[in-house]
Amino acid sequence: MIIFEIFPSVIRSLIRNPIRSTLTTLGVVIGVFIVITTVSLGAGAKNFIYDQMSSFGVGSNSLAIYGAAESEKGMGIMSSVMMKSSITWQDIQAIREHVPNLLAVIPAVMGTGDFKYGNKTYETFFVIGTTEDYQKLIKDIVAQGRFLNSLDVAYHKRVVFIGQAISDGLFGAFPPVGELVKLNGNNFRVIGVMKDMGSIMGMNMNEMACIPITTAQDVFKTKEIIETWVMVDDVSGVPRAKKEIEAVLLQRHGEKDFQVRIATDMLAQIDDVMNALTMVISAIAAISLLVGSVGIMNIMLVTVAERVREIGIRKSVGAKQRDIFMQFLLESTVISLLGGIVGIILGSIVLFLIGKIINVALAPSLLAVVIAFVVSCVVGVVSGVYPAVRAARLDPIEALRG
Repeated sequence: MIIFEIFPSVIRSLIRNPIRSTLTTLGVVIGVFIVITTVSLGAGAKNFIYDQMSSFGVGSNSLAIYGAAESEKGMGIMSSVMMKSSITWQDIQAIREHVPNLLAVIPAVMGTGDFKYGNKTYETFFVIGTTEDYQKLIKDIVAQGRFLNSLDVAYHKRVVFIGQAISDGLFGAFPPVGELVKLNGNNFRVIGVMKDMGSIMGMNMNEMACIPITTAQDVFKTKEIIETWVMVDDVSGVPRAKKEIEAVLLQRHGEKDFQVRIATDMLAQIDDVMNALTMVISAIAAISLLVGSVGIMNIMLVTVAERVREIGIRKSVGAKQRDIFMQFLLESTVISLLGGIVGIILGSIVLFLIGKIINVALAPSLLAVVIAFVVSCVVGVVSGVYPAVRAARLDPIEALRG
């Protein structure tokens, strides 16, 4: 008895009892669906974060400096914004002076901006005070004009580099470079326009404006630097650069009220969070698959009871116990596999729709599909063994009487 001979009878059985068939495979469908979507979303989210950080110039040769102690601050810039930062412009200058082999030191002072040009206004929550090194993060950042330079920073110049959205909102098709705008009531001269950047890490980069960090401290009335990215000239020198930066800051501050994080370590932490979340949801999927296997087993027991006479006839004409066993075991496996296939298809459709909604490419993970397929087989085999054994052990005479 081979699966190709059994499959038509399985399909006929499913069609004859659509409600029972749906309920039988529902647990497997839900379990496989959860496995597919969870693993694929986790992989998609990690790839998205990696791509976003890479497009922002953050790589394996990068470190981040935050002005809060490890115990006080969580991960990343969002926590830094919520509290006082210990890092100052003097700290940045000391790092540049005393730590060798650095490609760039990129501090950031964050603020909101109310731009005005004539009778037009544009509000943005994304004004960054930074240095000329910022353009090393993003390749070919300049679309028109120029970016900030060291003289702009040294002399606290009132110049601004604006994103495409700000340029379109204030100037339309008119060239903005050289024009005077008001930023929070202060006159600034537009020196350049950023290339079209889209969104990175949920932030619309086209709404960003960059001004010299020294000017930002004057305008926003703050000395605190929220975040600083450091790029080392060689990946192998990152651990040493981390130690030297910590030594400089510790000497200046007298205590470790800061933290220096290697970019790859931050990505590893993201991996840990994603993996933990995947494990929790996978446990829910396992429960669903367990329920599904119990459901298949019960339905197969009912099927055996309904087909007692058929079993008796087959045995009376020479069918062996292993033939009967294989038939019901394969029926159970095929039913479970159908549930798995439906779960894979449903998960793929949902991933496609989610990807369209959030504008992120999401596809079923090959690992998730393989796991789902294997699990469906295992569930079908495990669920079908006991009913198949009962069917195979039926006495042909008693079966014909039944």
